[in-house]
Amino acid sequence: MKNFLINTLLGVAVIASLTACTQESETDVIKVGVDLKFPPFSYVDDNGAPAGFEVDIAKAFGEFIGKEVEIVNTDFGLLIPALETGDVDILIADMSKTAERAEKVDFSVPYRYTYTLALVNKDFATEHNITDNMSEEEFFAIDDAKFVGLSGTKGVYYPQSKGVEVTEVTEIGTGLIEISNGQNDVLIASNEVHSFGAADPENTIVYSGIKTQDASNFAVRKGDTEMLNLANEFIASMYEDGGLYDQMATEYDPIIAEFLKNPELGLSYIVNPVK
Repeated sequence: MKNFLINTLLGVAVIASLTACTQESETDVIKVGVDLKFPPFSYVDDNGAPAGFEVDIAKAFGEFIGKEVEIVNTDFGLLIPALETGDVDILIADMSKTAERAEKVDFSVPYRYTYTLALVNKDFATEHNITDNMSEEEFFAIDDAKFVGLSGTKGVYYPQSKGVEVTEVTEIGTGLIEISNGQNDVLIASNEVHSFGAADPENTIVYSGIKTQDASNFAVRKGDTEMLNLANEFIASMYEDGGLYDQMATEYDPIIAEFLKNPELGLSYIVNPVK
């Protein structure tokens, strides 16, 4: 009986020790929600590993707060639900703050900026004389324009704010195909529209007459003040002289220039607001 009690107590102690180790290891990991379908900002590399601008920032944030980073690949439209349910701890996914989103999550200060651009079917653009000289008001007033947009993004909410109906898709590739083949006429998105247009210049053009520039923010669970403060401190440090953005420029200046198909544009184009 004495040996039984000793063995039982030892077993309980081992289980308690393992549980404590597990809990400790879990607290040393921060799960970052990212949609890995948007190269060069977030994608899966040839080795099957997460890569890109957002991923590099997530890893740097982990170093800043002293935690190992686990990238959780999540479709953009499911990022906020994943944060709400605790599947991820923070979102670093080029997400803009909107009134609807702010009801569900808390947003950091901005860490990058994007322009609002339109990918337009070339035949439709020719028919309606669409050029960058056309005003935004004229553009959204074209009666027969058929819009398609990625669910949960500005591709839906921005044209809707102009009174335009939008067909929602859950994969950006679907929308691009529909613009190329003329099934739909216009797709609104961010800086990546430059690369979309360069990928199919025979069937599409880029309209850059929209003057809106959006800020992107980290997102944390509603009421998670500790994480929000850490995010804001980290973002402030990135903009300091010699900070992360200065360190990233050598690598990302040519990457951004290639992405935007403009050798004069670099990292500063996407991280600094227009003044």
